[in-house]
Amino acid sequence: MTAFLCAIIAALFSDPAGGGGDTTRMDGLVLEALRSNPEIEAARDQIDVMEGKSGREGVLPPPELIFMREGMPAFRYRDAMFSRVELMQLIPFPTKLATRRDIASFGVEHAHHDNDEKVLDVVRRLKSSYAELWFIQQSIALAVRNGTLLSQTLAVVRARFAAGGAGAEDVLRASLECARNDNSLIGLRARERAMKAVIMSMAGRQARDTLGCAVLPEPRAPVLPPDTLVARALTVRPAIAHDALSVEETRRMLAGARQEYIPDLRIGLQYMTAPMTGFNGWTVTAGITIPFAPWAVGAAGAKVEESEAGVRRAEAALEASRTSLRAEVTGLADRAASEAAQADNYSNSIVPKAEEALRGALGGYRSGRGDLLPLLDAYRMVNEVTLDALMLRMELAQTTASLEQAVGVMDLSALH
Repeated sequence: MTAFLCAIIAALFSDPAGGGGDTTRMDGLVLEALRSNPEIEAARDQIDVMEGKSGREGVLPPPELIFMREGMPAFRYRDAMFSRVELMQLIPFPTKLATRRDIASFGVEHAHHDNDEKVLDVVRRLKSSYAELWFIQQSIALAVRNGTLLSQTLAVVRARFAAGGAGAEDVLRASLECARNDNSLIGLRARERAMKAVIMSMAGRQARDTLGCAVLPEPRAPVLPPDTLVARALTVRPAIAHDALSVEETRRMLAGARQEYIPDLRIGLQYMTAPMTGFNGWTVTAGITIPFAPWAVGAAGAKVEESEAGVRRAEAALEASRTSLRAEVTGLADRAASEAAQADNYSNSIVPKAEEALRGALGGYRSGRGDLLPLLDAYRMVNEVTLDALMLRMELAQTTASLEQAVGVMDLSALH
């Protein structure tokens, strides 16, 4: 009996997942996602779309070719008095074409920022799911270990019951504890399969593939202070660069709107024949648009006012994004520091105290002074605080992943 109880103590206070086995590293999954994630591929394709669209802007519109037969008596084609072939070309003011090219180039830059933001989002979700998979696998290992220990404990209780040293209620409590653990294990294995499917989907793996054991580093708080992280985020976060570029884009659109007051040129070259008189000759035409005509100037003015409002809106959106990002980064950094401190407290204080209480209950049960109920309570307490510690490490990893996305990097540990 004494040897068995010592074995229980040694097993309870060991690493839940300390059995080794195949592992799947987070950095490898990130590389797979960068190569094969469908969302990232779609964002990259959008860059090509915007580059193609940009190539169509800032060029002259297509010319217009016109053929006319004039003076046809009773629509008799051969009896027409004149025949004309005319080539017309609208030539916008040169600065208008340059402005349109600039505005189109902003779309390409936006697509690059959207792609970078999508990469950060996918990596954050992948790391968060990976941390949850780690927690599930650790919980499975803990449940498997507990199942073995509870089965052994049930055997001891039954032996004591047969010898008259324990009541029937002790056998029932031990059996119930075994059944609850088995039920928990069924749910955990289902969660593991579902989470593996989610991770493989984000990594771009086939459904027939599989994953090994997840591995998390030791918990630690961000090395850099929140103010430094905020300054870094305001510099490199793609979403902020996107909004800052929107301000420049709307200012360029305002410049384009003001150019609507500038006339455009229209030129044409016409060749005319008069079969009835035998005349053949060329005609050159030229004209300009009149955007400042009373019935047209209002539309140009409204476009300018709309563009001015767009600039103000873009500037306000940029400031709102910066303010929101400051709060987000500061809050995540503080949360990560808090979770790291709590994880350290669990490791150095809470879990050891729960283990000490379990040792006392085991000692009492071994000596015959105690009964099963305090032992099960102590066991549940160790199991509960162990799960709490594991969950805290998972939450710290997820908070760190969110902080990395907020700052605009894929690895905070690389910052100095």
